[in-house]
Amino acid sequence: MSVGPVPDVAVTGGPRGITAHLEDLHRQADVLDALADELETALERLVRAEFDATVLAVVLAPTTGVALEAATAEFLTRAVGADVRLRGIALALRASADAYRAADELLAVSFDALVSTASAVAGHAIRFGLLQGGTVVLVAGTALLVGGTLLVWSGARAAGVPEVIEGVTGIAVDEVAQQGADRVLTALGDGAAEFARQAGAHSGPTGTVLEHVLPGFVSGFAGIPVAFQLFPPDGGLIPHDSQTLTGLLLLVGGRAGLFGDQPLARPHGYHRDLDVVVEEQSTHAVDPRTGGPVPLRAPGSVAQLWEREWEQSAGRDNGTVRVEQIEGEDGSVRHIVYIPATTSQSMRAGAETTDNTTNVETAAGHESAQHVIVREAIEAAGIGPDEEVMLVGYSQGGLVAGSLAADPEFRRRVNVTTIFTVGAPVSDFPPADGIDMLSVEHAQDLIPDLDGGRNADASNWTTLEVDLDEAAQRAALARRGMPQADIDRLLAGPTAAHAGALYDSTIRGLDRSADPALRAWQRRNQRFFDGRVTGLRSAEGTRR
Repeated sequence: MSVGPVPDVAVTGGPRGITAHLEDLHRQADVLDALADELETALERLVRAEFDATVLAVVLAPTTGVALEAATAEFLTRAVGADVRLRGIALALRASADAYRAADELLAVSFDALVSTASAVAGHAIRFGLLQGGTVVLVAGTALLVGGTLLVWSGARAAGVPEVIEGVTGIAVDEVAQQGADRVLTALGDGAAEFARQAGAHSGPTGTVLEHVLPGFVSGFAGIPVAFQLFPPDGGLIPHDSQTLTGLLLLVGGRAGLFGDQPLARPHGYHRDLDVVVEEQSTHAVDPRTGGPVPLRAPGSVAQLWEREWEQSAGRDNGTVRVEQIEGEDGSVRHIVYIPATTSQSMRAGAETTDNTTNVETAAGHESAQHVIVREAIEAAGIGPDEEVMLVGYSQGGLVAGSLAADPEFRRRVNVTTIFTVGAPVSDFPPADGIDMLSVEHAQDLIPDLDGGRNADASNWTTLEVDLDEAAQRAALARRGMPQADIDRLLAGPTAAHAGALYDSTIRGLDRSADPALRAWQRRNQRFFDGRVTGLRSAEGTRR
């Protein structure tokens, strides 16, 4: 069996993250307060008993009664001091945690206001400059020059000038022109590819630009007052972050014929022109040694969980949703829902539902076709409202998984307790309380940065950011039998770090090296990794 490289991993969040430590401070403060409550109750009872004993001692033995009273007073003084100290320590612990959170939030808000305002001012300045006469003349002159050149060239072609030049000089004018155009397009393409590579390699600045700089600039360029950046209306179309900017892109693109029909007010059942087919699959696999059927088991590891997820979109024209019903060793029934990645890069809403229309709709916080397919697959599988569900998704699948789990209505119907995402932009959809989420991302992968944010440091959300080692990845791909030319082609792409083949090597490497954070997440959710598959369905949707 092939294995992946041992990755260099940065861990954010989870039970050992900063937020978890702050929550621990609050829990320790609660324990101290509970101890103080018990101490105060005991002291109250002691004071009542001591009063009766002192009265009796004073009556029967005055000297002993006075000594008893003095000793009791000293004890009570010390006990009250201990109670005050317990309360004080608890208060200090809470204050420290709250002060850290407040300072962190203030820093984030201040940074957002500063960068968004500065970029909005820049947008206003550029818009103002473009509206000036000199600039307008320059732009108009350039347009006339280009238009005139095209008009002259069109007339020359009609008159047969290129053929005359070729006959006299031997120069194929059309071929030279085409080569020149190809070189220009190649240069532009190479520049875009290099830009994408650099954006992925510097994920921090890229996220800042997408989340703060770009929305503010767009607002300023559109002439929206800066105050709207500081106080954005809820649910409005004023670009203030990557999600609202994506919503604006969705609306404008819809008017331009992209992403299908995108009404401002999306009615219930928007995806009514969607056909969903759910098929029941065999719960047996083929034994490679005998060729006979063997019962399908639950995924025994995170690597096997990933393998089943990747199968839902690798090499497919349209991804499929897979729903596994697992009967655990404890007799309980649980379910794993695998949601596919993007399979079509089309910007127009075609038949395939795992396309960029679904990406943009989901990222903007809207209902997408994949939301509908997952819901119908869950209904067809007969998943009960109390049965635990794990959502698994790579790329678009992770985005859909995170957005569904962030929907309170969906959680009321589906008992999501666990999420696993790979290479997905999910920072806008943090897991709700009671959901244990694991996200694996490549540090050089641009796709998880497209939402402009970084995954929150939450106690129930562990993020493993893996720094790609190209030499180790090459070796892992070669061990799996990939030809060297294919490896070169894969790694040369601007979004190579997002490739499923590389994530496959990474996750195998994390599993093989027994990465502590990965193994801790699996142990916490081991109930999904034990038992046998007693039900299996696949669901695929197509737009009409």
